[in-house]
Amino acid sequence: MLVEANDQRRWVGSRVAPEVHIPPIGLLYVASSARQHHPDLQVEILETSLDARTDEELSSKLAEINPDVVGIRSISLFEDELRRVASVTRHTLDVPIIAGGPIATAKRGNLLKAIPEIDLLVVGEGELTFSHLLAGTAINGLVLRQGDDCVDLGDGTVGDNLDDLPFPDYGLIDLGKYERHLSYAYNYRRQGVLLTSRGCPFLCTYCNTFAGKEARLRSAENVVAEMEQLSRNHGVADFYVVDDIFNLSRQRTEAVFRKIIQLGQNWRLYFVNGLRADIMTHELVDLMADAGTVWVTYAVESGSPRIQKLVKKNMHLERAAEIIDHSQARGLVVNVNTMYGFPTETGAEAQATLDYLAGLHMPSLLPYHFCLRGYDGCEIVEQAADAGWDASAFLADGALSYHEIPRGTTSFPRAEMIDHVLRYHRQFGMHNKQHLKRSLDILRHNGYTDRDLVDMYSVLQNRPLQCPEDIVSRVPAAVGMDA
Repeated sequence: MLVEANDQRRWVGSRVAPEVHIPPIGLLYVASSARQHHPDLQVEILETSLDARTDEELSSKLAEINPDVVGIRSISLFEDELRRVASVTRHTLDVPIIAGGPIATAKRGNLLKAIPEIDLLVVGEGELTFSHLLAGTAINGLVLRQGDDCVDLGDGTVGDNLDDLPFPDYGLIDLGKYERHLSYAYNYRRQGVLLTSRGCPFLCTYCNTFAGKEARLRSAENVVAEMEQLSRNHGVADFYVVDDIFNLSRQRTEAVFRKIIQLGQNWRLYFVNGLRADIMTHELVDLMADAGTVWVTYAVESGSPRIQKLVKKNMHLERAAEIIDHSQARGLVVNVNTMYGFPTETGAEAQATLDYLAGLHMPSLLPYHFCLRGYDGCEIVEQAADAGWDASAFLADGALSYHEIPRGTTSFPRAEMIDHVLRYHRQFGMHNKQHLKRSLDILRHNGYTDRDLVDMYSVLQNRPLQCPEDIVSRVPAAVGMDA
């Protein structure tokens, strides 16, 4: 049995009824690989925020399925949920409990010490490690208990040729259940989630990619073949790409778009995670739009050259602005990820990010301006300690939802941070009625229904809305901040 331990309501920081749920692509990959190596293996997948929110529900599901082994995947934000799942599993079943996912790879032995119910961890890329573990042949990709200590066997890997991996098996989940919830792009669609590459060669200090710094790309043929399979077997026409950076290779990016255009399937693409703006070209943006792209996300992070250098993002800001403007001119939903609260960042440097956004044809359509979080394994934690921060407190802030205001820093005090966020929303976000009206027009142009819009903004504004007019007419005095 494979369990996705998450709390999606906490992830988006919302207290209203609409929820965001995304098919558990990581577990679907693990399950497909395990079944490829063990054809008689029976696998059940459960997502706690959908299927087992209470201890009683989870215990009942575990007892009903009665698996021989339980694997639990989670991320750092949901450590409390991972702890709950492991505890309920241990009290319900006498079977091995294995944890994996980004939280295991980041925390490693510390996670075993923090959650004694977990027997061992799968770290790194887990597909082959888990399959070998079931066969008793795993020699790496594990963190094991040895008395009071832990033995770390290093990260697992799936090798260089990602085309050798079987496609995720969507037959293991109820895709209709996910269709009844908001997607990664806040609309109601039958979702296909695509992971077309692993690893990232860039060195951003706030990021910790689970698959290393050497990028490996699936071929354009392999990516489009998965899309065809999802369309044919599961009726999927909306594809959500979750790569760290999809456009690492211009040649492959162009090939994917051209193949999609040639098929003429009227698919819709959402780049909800990473496109690097300063390595895009106008031609690629045009191909992307022609291939059916609805939504793009460009991560700029900071408009301050010093901060860009500090966090090793090294974004070419002028070139990125050109690409963002051109993407907006093509009528796409364009979101620009930015952050504040970096070590040694001042209020003036945070303002430089707002000034950068003001210089765009249109700022980020959705308010993707987040406070920096610290996670195990990220160089930014060391940078924070060097700046005199309490590293433990910084890591603890990683358990906060994105909308929550942190403790502030010596160079950028809490009160100034709060004022900074309010300025952002007044200029570009939830307090700016002109921006909201313009955003709604763009979303409608890209196929968003009234239901999509009402529920999307109910989540983003953290209050129940009844109709699209409420999105603009009922703008509150302050949005999305818990003191």
